[in-house]
Amino acid sequence: MAVSMDQIPVNSDTGRPHITPRFGLPIIGDTVKPHLARPPVGDTSTLRTHNGIFRRIVDYRDSLRHKAFRDSLIHRITKQNEPEPIPHNDSVIVKSEEYFTPFAGKVIRNIHYRRVKVFGPANINDTTFTTSMKLLKLANRLHYDSKDWMIRQNLFFRENQRLQPYEMADNERYLRNRPFIQDARIYVMPGDKSADSIDIEVVTKDVFEYGGDLSQVSATNVGGKIYNNNLLGAGQGLQIGFNWRSDYSPTWNTEVRYTKNNIAGSFIDMAVGYSTLNNSNVLDSNVYEGTYYINFNRPQYRYSAKLVGGLTLAENFSINIHGYNDTLYRDYRYTIIDGWLGYNFINNYDHNGRSGKKPNVAFLARHYNLYFQRTPDQLQYKMDPVYNNHRYYLGQLQAYRLDYFKTHHLFGFGRTEDIPLGYNMNITSGWETWKDRKRFYAGTEWQKFWLTKHQGLFNTNFGIGSFWQNAKSEDAVIHGRVEYYSRLLSLHKVKLRQFLSADYLTCPNPYFYKPLNINMEQGIWGYRNTVINGYQRLNLNSETVYYSPLKIMGFKFNFFTSLQASMLNYKNDDLLRNPLFWGIGGGARIRNENLSLNTLKLSAYYYPNAPYPVQNIRIEITTVVDFRFDIYALRAPSLLSFR
Repeated sequence: MAVSMDQIPVNSDTGRPHITPRFGLPIIGDTVKPHLARPPVGDTSTLRTHNGIFRRIVDYRDSLRHKAFRDSLIHRITKQNEPEPIPHNDSVIVKSEEYFTPFAGKVIRNIHYRRVKVFGPANINDTTFTTSMKLLKLANRLHYDSKDWMIRQNLFFRENQRLQPYEMADNERYLRNRPFIQDARIYVMPGDKSADSIDIEVVTKDVFEYGGDLSQVSATNVGGKIYNNNLLGAGQGLQIGFNWRSDYSPTWNTEVRYTKNNIAGSFIDMAVGYSTLNNSNVLDSNVYEGTYYINFNRPQYRYSAKLVGGLTLAENFSINIHGYNDTLYRDYRYTIIDGWLGYNFINNYDHNGRSGKKPNVAFLARHYNLYFQRTPDQLQYKMDPVYNNHRYYLGQLQAYRLDYFKTHHLFGFGRTEDIPLGYNMNITSGWETWKDRKRFYAGTEWQKFWLTKHQGLFNTNFGIGSFWQNAKSEDAVIHGRVEYYSRLLSLHKVKLRQFLSADYLTCPNPYFYKPLNINMEQGIWGYRNTVINGYQRLNLNSETVYYSPLKIMGFKFNFFTSLQASMLNYKNDDLLRNPLFWGIGGGARIRNENLSLNTLKLSAYYYPNAPYPVQNIRIEITTVVDFRFDIYALRAPSLLSFR
């Protein structure tokens, strides 16, 4: 189509033709990179000017086809509407729904999806990253990005609905805590601040789907697992594990586990599989078990969710892995049916983004049944309650009020972390049948998170529960725990946090319950197979973490020093008159948060008064599971734990 110069408006100040910007944006200087909009040198004739104008139009059209420029254009358009990223030089804790509050009630017009590459970008805000490194390009090509339909399936909102700040904040948090997503952001893109409609952009950064773990390596023992946490980008996972050990019978043992997150948009997660690796919650010490299982779980995926629950079906059995004779081998088989259901019948969240002062109230119920098809032949085990049928029914009334905040450099290596702040309290009662004894149970638990004026975080827990038979208390449990997390202390590039905790647990009138120990997670990390036991325990812990800027091939380093101490009333009923066992240590935790690998931990410990058979010095190379705060207020009702 021919265009005459008379049809093109001319700027009266410059005498140069004026091109109407597309999308309401000026062409030169704002949306077009200089090399894409360079005016011709020596434009003196009308013909040259005419050709230069159309050359610029063609260049502008071609630039929109160029992915790197298109992404930068989108970034320029949306940058003014993005929330400020959490500063990494301070311990800022940001209220999750604060960003969405100004847009409350506006109609959602369109929903757009954008994924940040797994490898290369520094964080989820780095949307313009490009690279010429073939290794990075290959790694990103090996990964299946989460599919748009799957991300959409995990959204709480749809087009033509009104924006609710709590809903948006809940959704962002839910996405971020999916096992295949490293981080997630939901951005609001208003076309006009005065408009009553907005667009939404959902930005996600996946974790690399492939992973593995080599747990044992020696001439007589090799064990590990390989897995895919986001198979085909569809929110499903597959894990295969193995162990070969020359002194076991059979020498080879395996596991297979399949998981599906959010089945058909129902927010029900499923896991099904089998294992002969003795890695489930085994019945007793010094036994080896296999299992077949299927599990369904619908968590409180959003603050306003009414219905939660879960169901576990499992068939567990002993394996004579050591080839014991009939007098030593405990031959048994049992089934577990464990189901729970909860209804959130009073919900006091506000749609306008403001938090109500009244608590939410929910009622929950649980039925647990462990019954044996086969029990050990030995008489001492027939009398042991562990090898007898165990069933209980529980009902729980729970009141809670929680706000959620975002921060960084707490348990992670820089990723966004979600912190619950508020309180949670419950009253639980029910009946238990164990070894043909029927007992009534009653208990209560209280938990509170709060911030100090210096941005430190306190987490306090207190619980008390008891069984009752013939108006007499049995197996009563008292538990108290206090945790403190300091603010992030920043001095130039040095980032530090201090972690403190104290934990007290006692059972004054044991009937079925077995005594406590101080091995590993129950007391001092590094203690194993000690014979120190008691019914009253105090654990103290202090840890200082240095979040190092050191980064090698994407792997970040957190260095730590620790002081651990434990006491048990194994010699004297007065806890404080018993020996104090303690140890000091230090090391490094290493992790690439782009990968679905456990954290590598290198550490050394010194135990001045270690009991038999613990050595005074321990050097350890192991992997540990990434710790996160539990973001779900409603969980299956349970008996107060004593272990």
